[in-house]
Amino acid sequence: MQRILFLIFTSSLLFLGYFSFDVLAIQGFINPTIEKPSEEMIIKEGDSYLSEVKKLIGNPLEFTSGSHKKAGTSMEQNRSALIKNSTIVTYQVDGDTLSTKNINYKNANQVKYAEDTSQHKELWESFTTIIPTDLRTNVKSFSVFSDGASNLLGYVDSLDYNGDTWQLGVDYADSKDEKNFYYTLIHEYGHLLTLSSDQMVSNYDWKTTGEKEATYSSFYGKSNTDSYMNLYYQKFWLDYYQEWQQLNKQNDTAAKNAFYTEHAEDFLTPYAVTHPEEDIAESWTFFVLSPKESNVTVAQKKQNFFYQFPELVEIRTEILKNLLTEAKKD
Repeated sequence: MQRILFLIFTSSLLFLGYFSFDVLAIQGFINPTIEKPSEEMIIKEGDSYLSEVKKLIGNPLEFTSGSHKKAGTSMEQNRSALIKNSTIVTYQVDGDTLSTKNINYKNANQVKYAEDTSQHKELWESFTTIIPTDLRTNVKSFSVFSDGASNLLGYVDSLDYNGDTWQLGVDYADSKDEKNFYYTLIHEYGHLLTLSSDQMVSNYDWKTTGEKEATYSSFYGKSNTDSYMNLYYQKFWLDYYQEWQQLNKQNDTAAKNAFYTEHAEDFLTPYAVTHPEEDIAESWTFFVLSPKESNVTVAQKKQNFFYQFPELVEIRTEILKNLLTEAKKD
């Protein structure tokens, strides 16, 4: 009798054990799905961070040195001359850390600043605070330059033919306007996002033709069909790309201004007409630094373009959270 009772008792425990395991397993399977926030919640979270940023520093799209339209007109032009003549110091990057330092002694009037490593680290740490670690693993070099305030603000430049490694450059004089500086860092990340090796095919014959191309191509290569750059180009640039190609955009300011005036409702800033790659970077920056637009004008649709990608909505929120952390340092 005792043996029978023991068997019944142990069988009951086994049954309860299996039952409990199943309940735990089911709960463990369901909870992540239940707890995962919706895209709408992620957008609202990002907007709440943006609201807190505005309380601390004001609207990040309004620079003390002028409106974004004024400041945006002079970003990143003539990079080769910038790198050659204005570079002060360049570092190799190892993760979050600045390592080997190379001072440009030809830039004699900036040598004193070039030796002030602490200031360079402050600029770099702003970038590493705002842009999440896993999004900037391809940045292997950091350069500090200056051509004076309110001119060239920053750049990114590929260090290899495949677009696997990049250099970030910032103008330390322009970094004194914090909103201008934050805007520049987010704009430059827009280039890393849209021109990296997972978005472009390298070693492409990029010489333009008079025909509409099936996919977008540039100096950096040919964009993948489903890349952000190509989808953006197909939606917003296909109709007037040939017209834009006729501009001598670096030297003919009048022609560029005329193009902007003709298509003013299509661009968020005058600088955006400089190049399709600058246009998407400007739209990306507005996407991050302002709430969702009403989607009426082409410019608003460009800003809202990124909301169709859940991964970019999450990145926006993460960047805004990090930007709030950076803004609280001041």
